[in-house]
Amino acid sequence: MTTIWANPAWADSFSSLNKKGNKAYQEGKELLQKGKKDNALEAYERALKFYRDAEIEKPESPELSYNIGNVMYQREKYQDALEKYYKTLSADEPANQAAAYYNMGNALYRSGKYAEAIQAYQKCLDVTPDDEDAKYNIEFVRKKMKEMLDRELQRQKNQQQKQQQEKKDQKSQKQEQKQQEEEKQQQQAQTQEQQEQQERKQEQVQPKEGMTKEDAERILNALKDDEKDMLKKQKRFTQTQGKRGGKDW
Repeated sequence: MTTIWANPAWADSFSSLNKKGNKAYQEGKELLQKGKKDNALEAYERALKFYRDAEIEKPESPELSYNIGNVMYQREKYQDALEKYYKTLSADEPANQAAAYYNMGNALYRSGKYAEAIQAYQKCLDVTPDDEDAKYNIEFVRKKMKEMLDRELQRQKNQQQKQQQEKKDQKSQKQEQKQQEEEKQQQQAQTQEQQEQQERKQEQVQPKEGMTKEDAERILNALKDDEKDMLKKQKRFTQTQGKRGGKDW
């Protein structure tokens, strides 16, 4: 709903400059629609020059502020456009005020200020209740706001789930480390117990050092008795060998 104001009742010099600006602006829009953005920007620059020259003669002109605002909007300088549209609200004609509110809504939307854009469109409808474009844009921006809210809620939910999973993983990791430490300690205890059992067995098999006097005498007497028995057996064996004769073969 971007329109161009031209008031033929004003002075010819101002009117001429304003018309030249309008013509260059329209050329820019047509070039932009054809995808020739660079050429369109050049046309907008020409339009801006004409409007600035006209502004020297009528610096408080709401119509001229509106036209300059449109050029700023097309150049994506939305804050500058908003300032010019705001000055346009002093226009006497309700239709011109409505057009200013509508374009303010567009500039606010492009700036990411969705709630303020809806307010501007609503003010447009307050002046011209039958403006279908303003009605459509209100619903469009509300839908965008809901989508943004849903994405933000989903982002927060994902972030919360991520944090919860990280805490769960940390807890699981600590439990696993604790279990591994307990198993290690248990294994060390078992190994130590096995070593102690092995040492006890070895102590049972090895002879004791430092016998008592009674044990030593008993062993010595046993050895003497064994020696006497062996001497007796040897004597009998010798006597037997002497009685036996041998044949000559």
